[in-house]
Amino acid sequence: MPAQIPFAFLASLLGDAPARQMLAAAGLPNDGRPIGHLDFWRLLRNNIERTGDERHAIGPQAVPDGSFHLLLAAMRLGRDLGDGLARLAAAARIVWPDLPVEVRHGHDLRLAFRNLSGVADQHALYVEMVVVVLHTACCWMTGQQLQPRRLIAPPTTAPAAGSLYALLGCPLRWQGDAAVLVYSADTAGLGIVADRFDLWPSLMFETYRQITAEPLARATATEQVLDLLWQAPLDQVRLAGAMGLSVATLRRRLADEGQSYRALIAHVRQQQALAALKSETGLEDLAAGLGYSEARSLRRATRRWFGAPPSQLRRGG
Repeated sequence: MPAQIPFAFLASLLGDAPARQMLAAAGLPNDGRPIGHLDFWRLLRNNIERTGDERHAIGPQAVPDGSFHLLLAAMRLGRDLGDGLARLAAAARIVWPDLPVEVRHGHDLRLAFRNLSGVADQHALYVEMVVVVLHTACCWMTGQQLQPRRLIAPPTTAPAAGSLYALLGCPLRWQGDAAVLVYSADTAGLGIVADRFDLWPSLMFETYRQITAEPLARATATEQVLDLLWQAPLDQVRLAGAMGLSVATLRRRLADEGQSYRALIAHVRQQQALAALKSETGLEDLAAGLGYSEARSLRRATRRWFGAPPSQLRRGG
């Protein structure tokens, strides 16, 4: 994790001259040096207090100071983190109409911002800030230093892009047109324990300080493989390529964790098959979707896994 934010990030976000003026007003060097994470947070908080605009003049409309407080208040009403994020997303459709949050809970918990391809550099960097602040909110609300499983973000030419994302300590893939923060499924069930809500700005800053001071461990090879296999039935060559590894290195890392590609893809296929057999999908299509060349292979697999053929499982037998 980088200890500092490149000056180019702040300059691209707010403009070169305003960024230098902001640094000088705070008594910080304004000669293009990198900025500490904590100073960066304070600078932007001071800018919000000065302008009354939580959007920092980025986007089609100003967002009044206090709007994020409303989002956190909605989140705090949740019965658990998953429900709290769903409430925050509902409130965000009003507070951030051009930057709505989507929350999905299935085999993992996802926070997403869609339709980001080709956006202005300022907008792309602002989304980075929002993602990191929401992660900080999740850590504060649950009282735990959560570790995202991965982050997917659209490719961008914004200067110093990814500088804040690096704080999350998880694998980052530049692809698609959405910024998607992925947590493990059980994260959704964590209780919300945040207290002294009247002090939320200070408590959020303290949580952010802890995150920056104690870098999060990176996701294990097993977790990364499971994430990728849930998306598509990749063979070992394509899987290793998606992780930036050779097949030999991937095998060695999995072995060090007591796992293997064969065991992990079998687990994913088993879980996906069990869920898909409850649908009306034809057996041939289901087999193809799970990476089998023919339905006969899927029939053999279900007998091995569950002791029954697909037809019996669909009848509930």
